[in-house]
Amino acid sequence: MTVTLESNGNVATVTLDRPEKKNALSLAMRVDVPKLFEQIQDDVSIRAVVLTGSGRDFCAGADVSEMGGGGIADSMARVEILHRMVRSLIRTDIPIIAAVRGVCIGVGWSMALACDYVVAAPDARFQFAFRHIGLAPDGGAVHLLSQNLGMLRAKALVYSGRFVSGQEAMDMGLVSELAHADGILDRANALAAELAQSPTLSLRMIKRQFAAAEAQTFEEALAGEKIMQPLMIRSDDFREGTSAFKEKRKAQFTGQ
Repeated sequence: MTVTLESNGNVATVTLDRPEKKNALSLAMRVDVPKLFEQIQDDVSIRAVVLTGSGRDFCAGADVSEMGGGGIADSMARVEILHRMVRSLIRTDIPIIAAVRGVCIGVGWSMALACDYVVAAPDARFQFAFRHIGLAPDGGAVHLLSQNLGMLRAKALVYSGRFVSGQEAMDMGLVSELAHADGILDRANALAAELAQSPTLSLRMIKRQFAAAEAQTFEEALAGEKIMQPLMIRSDDFREGTSAFKEKRKAQFTGQ
């Protein structure tokens, strides 16, 4: 397997492990990633995830050597597999932190944008290079980039197909924070550990609210809150959080 899953307490790390190809995603890897995230989603002991690449790079996108060939039906099936992979990150309720160094290209960048938090090296290199190989964007690239950047600036990046440094991506609001390349994983793991000590049900609901927000009216958002909040008030973590606040101590959340 060229995608690995490791757990350390309540934190899981998913690693794209094909460093000799800059972690370019083979068809097999695109199948394996959603399987691992489904496993994570079903494991209540996992409360935060780090997504990273092995070696010096995050991900060089889909493996170009596997592109082409077959008929329309085969191509549609491959695109659906790609969609399932990106969708699995968005549908995983717990926070996912992308740790990005080196190249982050094509669907690799889509995967990073599908995460909840992006830690990147200042000299990381982001790119949507579809125009350079005669393709339209896939992996939800246009949607995710437009959502995070705005339509005009997203068009400029996709039409040009140029590289964007980690520092520029930070300035654009496409990266949550910068860290030295050698310290990327340490910083991502520290963030994941902090989130894993937070009230997990609360974070799950927050993530669902953000996922629904783009398609909701304001009134629909309020209606969702009306259902969520009474449920959250019944959680152990709410009782612990309010008790700790009153007692002026640090809360010990269990994720229940």
